[in-house]
Amino acid sequence: MKEKILYILNPISGSGVDRDAILSSLKKLAGDSAMEVFETKGKNDSERIKEKILADKPDQIWIGGGDGTIRMVASALENLDIPMAVIPIGSANGLAKCLEINDTEDALKAIKSGKTQKLDVLKINNEICLHMSDFGFNAGLIKKFEEEESERGMMAYFRSSLKQFQEMKPYSFQIKIGGNEIRTQAKMLIIANGDRYGTGAIINPAGKLDDGKMEIIALNPNGIDEMTEISVAMFTGTLDESENVKMWSGNKATIKNSDSADFQIDGEVMPATEKIEVVCVASKYRVFSLRQD
Repeated sequence: MKEKILYILNPISGSGVDRDAILSSLKKLAGDSAMEVFETKGKNDSERIKEKILADKPDQIWIGGGDGTIRMVASALENLDIPMAVIPIGSANGLAKCLEINDTEDALKAIKSGKTQKLDVLKINNEICLHMSDFGFNAGLIKKFEEEESERGMMAYFRSSLKQFQEMKPYSFQIKIGGNEIRTQAKMLIIANGDRYGTGAIINPAGKLDDGKMEIIALNPNGIDEMTEISVAMFTGTLDESENVKMWSGNKATIKNSDSADFQIDGEVMPATEKIEVVCVASKYRVFSLRQD
């Protein structure tokens, strides 16, 4: 029996993407399998995707988009064991980078390999997170990017970051994790499932997508020298050695956001959030991967 493949495409994801060429490559890879393209519309997509999956019962789901699109599909898969393939055409593609999938060619290799890995999910209040969430600087950057930029892609994101740097300030947080209660200040507080952002910056050197744990990382650099040190450490994978960084690990956490810092989940800015409860659910999904652990 031929496999059924559902390719869920976000048609406005990323910038400068040749979606027709990508689709042609995917069709060639699918071969004799029955492949259907389903485009998101920006309205009621979660419900539409869930209805489509339940009606068609595909054997594989390929996702063309960024972290937000993947998260939306994963939400629809809640209790279904269907492997997902990530086709990285978003602005940053953080989860794809964690899977060692840097471009479409890598995505095709991952699918061809047939190798899937388990993927934990972080349940944050009533939302899910597959890659990373954070309070403060980066969430504020994404918010500014969405409010001020009509252009998509990495260059527009960097332009927004320059504006956000000028407004960077510390926020107060209360954290409960692993039996510890911590009060800390941070310009950025990260709740990480993966190990890196889409830029390649390794924010969580100890992080694995399938270890049943999350890491909470507090960054609070003072002055250009400490900011430079942290930036270098991110791209050399040595952030956990920095004196200006604090890290905690566990499978459950509570965080109080005392100063109302902006908050985002997998690239989506959340409404004002005073408190979150996070639980790591191990091995919730399966995803095609090139990662060698």
